[in-house]
Amino acid sequence: MNNNQILPVAIALLISQPVHANVSSSFDVNSENWQIVSFADFSQNNYSIIGQYQPSYISGGGNPGNYLAAQDPDSGDFTFSAPAAFLGSQVGATGLSYDLTYRDGDVNWQTTDVMLVGNGQRLLWKRDPNIVPNSGWTQISLSLAPSSEWRLGTTDGALASQSDFHNVLSDLSGLYIHGEYTNGIIETAGLDNVVLQTVPLPGAFWLFGFGVAGLWSFSRRV
Repeated sequence: MNNNQILPVAIALLISQPVHANVSSSFDVNSENWQIVSFADFSQNNYSIIGQYQPSYISGGGNPGNYLAAQDPDSGDFTFSAPAAFLGSQVGATGLSYDLTYRDGDVNWQTTDVMLVGNGQRLLWKRDPNIVPNSGWTQISLSLAPSSEWRLGTTDGALASQSDFHNVLSDLSGLYIHGEYTNGIIETAGLDNVVLQTVPLPGAFWLFGFGVAGLWSFSRRV
């Protein structure tokens, strides 16, 4: 292989390396394979799945555009369950944000807001102060890092450590956003603009540029 061939091949190898980017759902066209999953009772740390349902896809009324909605389907705690695009190896994930709207129900049920499941562990996030959604859109954001708001296993479990986050995010099998804020089967919740933030792209492009420069210098010396 001559000098003129080395650089293009090396660049192709660099480009082929995985680059972490945000994963998002804005529901502009469809439900993007999100589901509704109902758990027995978050307040009692009972995480048995008692039902799985399809959300309603609502045209207009989102923040902006279209959005997903779910009417309380049963006596459990219903959640919006993320599709495969948000799962798998997510060790580069640093945060999560989403927009929530809440209609036809009083806010009187405060328990886990977000649940992450992976590698046989469960991480539970409960915001302090409480999330109090309303008929408008409430923007919610959280860091995927140890804090007093993250617990391991149960709502009264140990504070989640960095090692716990790495273990769960290295093989994330479930990401659940709580939609149940009323004690009773009457409410409707809506979800929009879900973003799983990961390692920023600029750093990856800086590394790419640094590598290309080094390879160019090497090819000139060979």
